[in-house]
Amino acid sequence: MLPLTNCAFNKSGDKFITGSYDRTCKVWDTQSGTELLSLDEHKNVVYTMAFNNPFGNLIVTGSFDRTAKIWDANNGMMRNTLKGHKMEIVCLGFDPHGLLVATGSMDHTAKLWDVEHGKELFNLEGHKAEIVSLNFNTDGDKLMTSSFDNTAKIWDVMTGQCIHTLEGHQGELSCGQFDFTGEYCLTGSIDRTCKLWDVASGQCIETFRGHNDEVLDATFNSTGNKLATASADGLARVYNVFTGACTALL
Repeated sequence: MLPLTNCAFNKSGDKFITGSYDRTCKVWDTQSGTELLSLDEHKNVVYTMAFNNPFGNLIVTGSFDRTAKIWDANNGMMRNTLKGHKMEIVCLGFDPHGLLVATGSMDHTAKLWDVEHGKELFNLEGHKAEIVSLNFNTDGDKLMTSSFDNTAKIWDVMTGQCIHTLEGHQGELSCGQFDFTGEYCLTGSIDRTCKLWDVASGQCIETFRGHNDEVLDATFNSTGNKLATASADGLARVYNVFTGACTALL
């Protein structure tokens, strides 16, 4: 049995998907654990995958074979293959409207694709190392990419232009995310910190410290007044976004 890489749920939570080194993505029934579909046309590791939430009728998979594929989540039929990256795809996601897919790669680029036709719309160049995380904001008009070049970038989805480069971390980034309003975003880094940024200006508002090892992941709560960080030091921390104070240590 080969290792799994990632998993993701649909919006209702009744289905989830897993990727594997066996080159497949499988769709599972959450309640029973029954395998519903096996999506098996990739030629290398399936590393990242997502539903087009909140709709849940499409799945996108990204692979070390340098392609992404869009599938029908109900019958497993492949709709499009997204070709263009020169190295492995390691992160991806649908926009909130389900019309676009973004892919991030070890080739230092991200790409925006039209879901219906599988056409590349924009090649987002500017990072100097692997892109390890990407996320759309709630409105779907901005995309955030986080990279091993110690920076994150915010892109205009309509034009493919870089709006801001978020600089300040002293190590590779591990994650990035917008809050639900789209006014703020966060980045986590192996420099043991998490930073809060103003999206309009691209300025750093707060640096959250306290971890003794790299920050592996970070996320806002649903209202955006708190964020949580998970670290290789074995601890998670919860911070007040407005004061910067650590309110819980897990």
